[in-house]
Amino acid sequence: MTLTDTSAPIIGNDARLTPGSLILTDFTHSMTASGVPGDGGTIANIAWEEAAALLGSGSQSSLASTFINTFPGAPYGAFQRTANGALFGAVSTTDQGGYAARIEGAAAIMAYLAANTTREMACFIWADVERVSSSTGNLYTTGIGNGAGFSTSRLMIGGLENSLGTERKAISASGWSGSPNANASLNAIYEAAWGNIPPYNSLNSNVGQSFILYQYHLIDVAASGKTFAELDAADEAAYAAFFAEGGRGYGDSRTLDLTQYP
Repeated sequence: MTLTDTSAPIIGNDARLTPGSLILTDFTHSMTASGVPGDGGTIANIAWEEAAALLGSGSQSSLASTFINTFPGAPYGAFQRTANGALFGAVSTTDQGGYAARIEGAAAIMAYLAANTTREMACFIWADVERVSSSTGNLYTTGIGNGAGFSTSRLMIGGLENSLGTERKAISASGWSGSPNANASLNAIYEAAWGNIPPYNSLNSNVGQSFILYQYHLIDVAASGKTFAELDAADEAAYAAFFAEGGRGYGDSRTLDLTQYP
């Protein structure tokens, strides 16, 4: 192995990181603060140093993600940290009261994606669905795009499987369909949404899945020095180790009672 071997993990804050990593959100990681962030609170981007190198500037604070959460509690929705530190969101499947919760990526990273519309990007999500949705049409957990015309102008979109248990979601995007909005404030990285991502909430609301988020990892494929297939294989191996005995996801549990959020 040489120092230029791109098959090896880079030296950084986490072995999952690559030179192309833009966002790595993991509430079980030591860099993530304890407790549930308040509405508008920041969430550590474990990949901030790699992102800053790609963007040419940035700091731990400017490249952090943001938690948007207007849920007031029962019967609409609430959040807690699990026994192992992950973030669990319990949301009603009958009436969310117009409230919403999601994690959004930093504006500077969104600007990079908007300025590089033909670059291939990869996204890897690890989650545990604790309660399924009653309707999955136009229901999405994650997405990156133009909020004013998301259906035709976006980089990627995806939803968790509507089945109970842990899962790994891999998304590959070869480039944008349509274009980012000229008004930068209308473009957004929706890392994970409990309920629905904003562009689709009016089409399907009050039916969101209740799930535990373990990882959101966004990668610029070319900058990583690997192919998507190689990144996917590495993520699959990391996922297996994470939930195996001795891993940070092993034997996790939550205490929020879903019957309080019907």
